[in-house]
Amino acid sequence: MSEFPQAPGQDRRWQGSDNPSAEASLDAALLDAVSEAFSSAFIVYDRNDHLIFASRSVRQFLPLPASCFEPGTRLRDVLGAAYDAGLRQAASGQSDPVALNREEWLTRQIAAHWKERHEVQSCDGKRWTRYSKRRLSSGFGFCVMSDITEQKRREEQWRADIERVQLTEEILDNLAHPVFVQDRNLQLVAVNKVFCSAVAVGADNALGGTINSVFEPEIAGRLATVSRQVLETGITSSLILPMRLYGDPPRSILVHVQRVGKPGRYLVVASLGEVGGTSEASSHPDEQAPLSREGGSEHAGLDGRLAGRKALLVTGDREFEACATDILQLLGLDSCCVRDDHELDAFLAVARSVGVTIDLAIVDVDLDMRCLELLQAVDVDYVTLQSCDIASDLAFTVLDRMTALQPAPLPVDDWEITTEESLAPSAAIAEAGSRDVRAEGPAPVAAPPTPSLVLVAEDNEINKIVFSQILEGLGYAYRICADGETALRLYSELRPAIILMDVTLPGINGFEAARRIRQMAQEGPVPTPIIGVLAQAFDRDREACFASGMNDVILKPLSPDVLDQAIRRLVPDIASLASTG
Repeated sequence: MSEFPQAPGQDRRWQGSDNPSAEASLDAALLDAVSEAFSSAFIVYDRNDHLIFASRSVRQFLPLPASCFEPGTRLRDVLGAAYDAGLRQAASGQSDPVALNREEWLTRQIAAHWKERHEVQSCDGKRWTRYSKRRLSSGFGFCVMSDITEQKRREEQWRADIERVQLTEEILDNLAHPVFVQDRNLQLVAVNKVFCSAVAVGADNALGGTINSVFEPEIAGRLATVSRQVLETGITSSLILPMRLYGDPPRSILVHVQRVGKPGRYLVVASLGEVGGTSEASSHPDEQAPLSREGGSEHAGLDGRLAGRKALLVTGDREFEACATDILQLLGLDSCCVRDDHELDAFLAVARSVGVTIDLAIVDVDLDMRCLELLQAVDVDYVTLQSCDIASDLAFTVLDRMTALQPAPLPVDDWEITTEESLAPSAAIAEAGSRDVRAEGPAPVAAPPTPSLVLVAEDNEINKIVFSQILEGLGYAYRICADGETALRLYSELRPAIILMDVTLPGINGFEAARRIRQMAQEGPVPTPIIGVLAQAFDRDREACFASGMNDVILKPLSPDVLDQAIRRLVPDIASLASTG
């Protein structure tokens, strides 16, 4: 198409064609096809600013009557109709900084159409439009209107992604722990400055590669295996590995691996935290013990600096509580939970009365500020976290706070909380704080058997406080011991009404203690009910409880209502026994 057809009434000779109307019709069809192909609208005008062609889609951008776009219509008339219809921005592609009258606005727009090149972008609040105006050397001109809304959205998304990436890099570089991020092909896509310093590698050299170039082959293989499992299952994993960081000899490092992102765009984030490993871990690298949800307590001793530490959860959110309890158990801490400021106040009072020190409180940010005031009043260190930050931040927050403390003194062998009928509750708790069950040995029982007594076998000091607080509030007489051997002795001496048996007791565990009690009970007329106390709701643990002779199972953290219902279900007349005992 050598040139555009002129408007009707103009003198023009069609060259190379005996049918000018057919050629003009073909030209218009071609322009319409191009317009649709590019999802744009075309307006073509001659050197006298008369319309030669307007594509069918032009009315999507300029909603004017079809007669305004007939060939031969003056461009000035089209612009005037747009001005009268309130479409000044749509027709010009830009808002006027000052108010112009009709003639001034038309003059400015005609001048813009006579520029060799003129391009503007405009937004009417919902749609972005690009106006590209060209004037050819022959005098013909055209204006192309294109909807660029999606392009603008992509640009905004790209700009937001760039800002997020920059912010993420800044956050990573300010973290105190080494962090590296892998994509679904396990290639490194992000590392922070601390990681580069720890493994003595530059970020440019690390990115795009794999951890095989960063860690020793055995360590890299273990990390790759865990990363694939986390990537496929989405289950957060933690393990302890002997790593050589900062050029130091190998030492135990806690590696926390989790999956982030969306399906198809998953990333694996791994954080390295100091554990303060033992000499055995350094000298026997083959004995690397992963920390799992099922076996966290088995490896608690790997962190000597956290042994004996006590953490208190303050939250009313069950998911927050479950997730935090799981991580604290992985780290080997003693922990329990209170759910509001009233429970916290009562718990702190009991802890003070028996001389138990709380090393750290983890407080849900959604709770009332009075919880923080109560902790500040008794000078307990605390951190506040959101539920969504537990999985990623809690382990390293605890390590940062607690490993800075001096090693806790070794606890005495055992202590127990006892409530005798001859003692007031406060006196019973005070006596319990100073008694050593093992120091007493197998001495004869001073008091006669108490048929309404609740015997508790629990080795966690904080849980002992919880048991004593609940049972005392429910009005039950109780006795607490800290290992399976003592539980057997007290059962033989006291013949309690019911036994609450923690299954993870030192020495003789709860399962074995229950089996031996059942063997001893064959000599008596009525077997004593035993309730197993579990920290995790695993089916195999429940089955083991019932297989060992237990009658029921309850879960930690303890609830007064659940505990009371379980006791009364197995010993319905315990209240009358207490009143007549």
